[in-house]
Amino acid sequence: MRNKTRVDRLRTIVQTGFFIIVAIIVIAHSLEESGIIIPFVSGASLHAICPFGGIVSLYELITAGSFIPKIHASALVLAVLVFVLTLLFGPVFCGWVCPFGTFQQWLAPLGSRLFKKRYGKILPKQADTLLRFVRYGVLIWLVYMTARSAQLVFADYDPYYALFNFWTGEVAVTGFIALGVVILLSLIVERPFCRYACPYGALLGLFNLIRIFPLKRAEATCIDCKACDRACPMGIEVSTAQTVRDHQCISCLRCTSEAACPVPRTVELGRTVGSDPGTARVVRARVVASIVLVVMLGGILGAMAIGVWTTESTKVPRMITEGELAGVFDPADIRGSYTFGDIEEHFAVPAEVIARAYGFDPAAAAGIQAKLVGETFDPLLEGTPYDIGTDSIRWFVSLYLGYPYLYEEDTALPVMAVELLKQEGRISEQVYDQIRSERAADVSASGSMPVSEEPPAAVPGDSSETAQFSSLTLVGKTTFAQLIEQGVSADQIEQALGFAIPSERAVIRDICEEAGLEFSVFKTALQDVMEGQ
Repeated sequence: MRNKTRVDRLRTIVQTGFFIIVAIIVIAHSLEESGIIIPFVSGASLHAICPFGGIVSLYELITAGSFIPKIHASALVLAVLVFVLTLLFGPVFCGWVCPFGTFQQWLAPLGSRLFKKRYGKILPKQADTLLRFVRYGVLIWLVYMTARSAQLVFADYDPYYALFNFWTGEVAVTGFIALGVVILLSLIVERPFCRYACPYGALLGLFNLIRIFPLKRAEATCIDCKACDRACPMGIEVSTAQTVRDHQCISCLRCTSEAACPVPRTVELGRTVGSDPGTARVVRARVVASIVLVVMLGGILGAMAIGVWTTESTKVPRMITEGELAGVFDPADIRGSYTFGDIEEHFAVPAEVIARAYGFDPAAAAGIQAKLVGETFDPLLEGTPYDIGTDSIRWFVSLYLGYPYLYEEDTALPVMAVELLKQEGRISEQVYDQIRSERAADVSASGSMPVSEEPPAAVPGDSSETAQFSSLTLVGKTTFAQLIEQGVSADQIEQALGFAIPSERAVIRDICEEAGLEFSVFKTALQDVMEGQ
């Protein structure tokens, strides 16, 4: 029993260590928003250290050259490190590292005390077997929806995110519901989320078919005591397999001769096992623990050293993937954190030109962030139906480059920006007249006065020609209920969002911001949905 205790303690130490690291990073991120900086972990967030984020962002990275919102290079680095470990030992990340797996494991003793011998056996075996494949459906749905929407669609349903952010006010109701269900199910079966719903576990589980060091059982020395079966947290029948290739194995090593099997060298992690120590090629738990720590922590330090570990936006906008402009950066992806210098770098619109268009000092143009435009103009436009902010910058850049752009319903341009576009020959006389009469705000030291408060007409170079869509009132304060009242179906809205409507009374722009989805991107997606139906 001495070795068994050592194995359990070793794994618990590794699991608890990673759980604490993640908790510190999440707390530091929350404190950072209040101006309190914790060294070494500043700038990181839960999304930045989730390896699955690197997987779901691959399509966007390959096709558009950027990560989906909230995902950064650090997530991809972690995904690569986890794949290295998984190729060696199978889903060892699930059994030794994943904080949410650890959380579920900690709930298991409580369930065992409540239901005793019935724990893990309450759910009918046939139902349990079928439910184990649900996570592959979740994986396929999630990868498809993320590729289609370029948004982190799982965040609103992720119990892992809910666990580590329950106090922040950023968790959707669906996330809390998912967490509650997992907690309740953990009282009747061990690791329910891992078994039935985890998309990352589903992906890593496939590596059990090709892993270099699988779990093996020596039939010659096996006494068929079923101790390995009882020890397995995933309910796998280890006693019936010579080599464990089950897609649910998490490589926790609780079934091995080090931890559960009473016969030495019978159930082991390795390429060959058996009673002859001279021929056995096994990997002990302490070696697994050491390799996990070296690969994960060493890999992160190495990535930092060579400059590829970033936990914040690299400010590289996504690319347009279709049409005549395929392969160029998309102005719709300009974010509030971008400086005018960043915009110049990617779109070749001089920072000084943007500064002059919005009334800022051209000498300081390179360091001015796009979000400062909104902060400056909001007080001046109070009481008007217009907004000059980041979306105005996107529209200005699109007009300057001659790209089509579907601006938000309340977006306006300063008169000085419109005049500059005309002077430099970036817009036609017709476009100039229409913007001046319907979308230009005369901002001066004494305040601002929109030239017109009439509903906007379609502007040449804009992509809002569809009568069905352009007749909608879809502004910053429009709620889902108001949009539905105008004849848009809930299904159309949810297709454009990429997730379920949390509440019809919610303001659409607020929900988009919570989900990391640009309001203009949602509007474009909604137009595409309505045109296609």
